[in-house]
Amino acid sequence: MRAYILLLASLLSAASVATAAPVRIILDTDMSGDCDDAGALAVIHALADRGECRLLAVVTNRKDKTNASAAAVDAINTYYGRVGIPIGTDKVGPTDLQRTSAYTQALRTEFPHQAKADDQMPDAFDVYRRVLSSQPDGGVTICSVGAFSNLAELCRRAPELVRTKVRRLVVMGGEFPKSRRPETNIRTHREAARIVATDWPTEIVWHGYEVGNALITGSALKQTPKNNPVRRAYELKPFGNRPAIEGGQPSWDQGAALFAVRGEEPELWEVVGGGRVIVDDEGGTTWEAGAPGRHSYVKIKGDPAKLAAVIDALMSQPPKRDDSP
Repeated sequence: MRAYILLLASLLSAASVATAAPVRIILDTDMSGDCDDAGALAVIHALADRGECRLLAVVTNRKDKTNASAAAVDAINTYYGRVGIPIGTDKVGPTDLQRTSAYTQALRTEFPHQAKADDQMPDAFDVYRRVLSSQPDGGVTICSVGAFSNLAELCRRAPELVRTKVRRLVVMGGEFPKSRRPETNIRTHREAARIVATDWPTEIVWHGYEVGNALITGSALKQTPKNNPVRRAYELKPFGNRPAIEGGQPSWDQGAALFAVRGEEPELWEVVGGGRVIVDDEGGTTWEAGAPGRHSYVKIKGDPAKLAAVIDALMSQPPKRDDSP
């Protein structure tokens, strides 16, 4: 009963979000290792169906050994009726933690899509450059939920484009105020993470490991149709000794996706500013209070189950399928 009440509350909360111009968003995802990337893309599509955002492009930042990350992205986009959204892939790949996905091959095989193999897709940097160039100044939010490889390339090769076009970067990575061990998204490409933490020219909002680890979602996907590729990803991805869909799993990426669109909802988030994130040589992260910079990190405000209910409701929301890309 309590879970039902929380779910109902989340729906009412979402319905009360003030109308505003849709957030223009690019998702930068390692769609391969964990199914929370599929969940984050589902959250963005659900918010787009509500008129809260417009998904401009999706780029992948981990060279999945199955070569099927782009196909998995496109299968999810197609399910939500957004065929033709630009998709780019990182051709170089991170320097650590390469993986064979538990679910991307199945999404490529079992669901409609038009994507080619990852190494035959447009380069992520080229997609970024083309899409950002077509957007209004200060008009784009980037949500990064994986390795920092593509972001570092933007810093190196197109810093003025980022400075001109990007309003905010929301990243899932690190642990705050100080990491106990290198978090996966940082460790995957430590050099890239350090470049972004040091050189990114606009605001960065960091969502640490500890945020999503407290948000258990995914079991509500059992109530969605079997032709839902996000449901399939959660059926195939193990969490411990069971499928992730059986009882859910942490939502490391979905919290960042929600924040990227809705921003600082005061009933859900506490935002800590007035400092910057330092990434060390090993991939550890430390919040340095008082240091100059445009960084902040977030904490969950109140009961994490309330925020988890919002995410679960969005992940399991039926697609409208009547919007153009």
